[in-house]
Amino acid sequence: MNYALFDWFNRRLRKFPEPIARIRSRAEWDAFQAGSAKRKIDEYDNSVIEAHRHDQEWVFRGYSEPAQSEVDFIVDLQWGGRTENGKSIPNLRERLSCPITELNNRQRLIATLLKNQTKSTSRAPDIYFMEEVTAIFHWSVANLENVSSITGSEYLGHEYKSGDIVNGIHHEDIHDLSFDDASFDLIVSNEVFEHIPSPTIAFGECHRVLRPGGEMLMTTPFFVGYDQSLQRARIVDGQLEHLLPPAYHGNPVSNEGSLVFFDFGWDIFDMARDGGFSDCVIELYHSPRFGHLTVQTVFRLRK
Repeated sequence: MNYALFDWFNRRLRKFPEPIARIRSRAEWDAFQAGSAKRKIDEYDNSVIEAHRHDQEWVFRGYSEPAQSEVDFIVDLQWGGRTENGKSIPNLRERLSCPITELNNRQRLIATLLKNQTKSTSRAPDIYFMEEVTAIFHWSVANLENVSSITGSEYLGHEYKSGDIVNGIHHEDIHDLSFDDASFDLIVSNEVFEHIPSPTIAFGECHRVLRPGGEMLMTTPFFVGYDQSLQRARIVDGQLEHLLPPAYHGNPVSNEGSLVFFDFGWDIFDMARDGGFSDCVIELYHSPRFGHLTVQTVFRLRK
């Protein structure tokens, strides 16, 4: 373990949750990728993984901001971790789970950003989550202060219309939201858009239901080497057509999982702008002190 490098990160990132970079183009990403900060981040993260190369489960000590506590973040080979040549390689984006809140790395980051943003706003916001039965939604309802309302929903199937309540769960199709224009100040979308057949239409709906100056915080798998997104499936005349072997991600309301329609590349910015968003930026975060290893990407879209 490179403890000198660990101390360097702790000193440099005391102001978390400030991003270490804001990216608006692939050229800006390439410049960041070639810079000294990214080299030090990679060196540090690789040293942590190397120290646990033979461990299929281990812990990383840090401060969980959502739990307001020092914890041992849990790392294992679930959710895409693997073993190569006898070396354990975890998916740090999906692990580093807080044992108190059960939020993983990327979820804890979004929770922290929401807490910071709602605490500092002069007007209590109305928030829409594209999820309702998850740990981060329940955490937000219980812990976010200075908010006017928090609305959540799940996608339950094409046989329902947006706004339906099915077994106590609020159903919404992001292509055709049931909400009035300018209903929300903030939209939170965690790992949803890759499962949407028509992202530009969905971005347009999000833009419609946001108030002027409103924002959308979004995470989605992002492939920085792709100039153009890879479409894996599509809907043609109401029928599903696979363009590539089907890929599925976990779905909190279905054991069958959620089909992936897009592996997003840099043209996701064009989709968001075509949907009406005026400012689109990727914020980059990394903070060992707060248990955020590997560079975390958060899209912030503004109306």
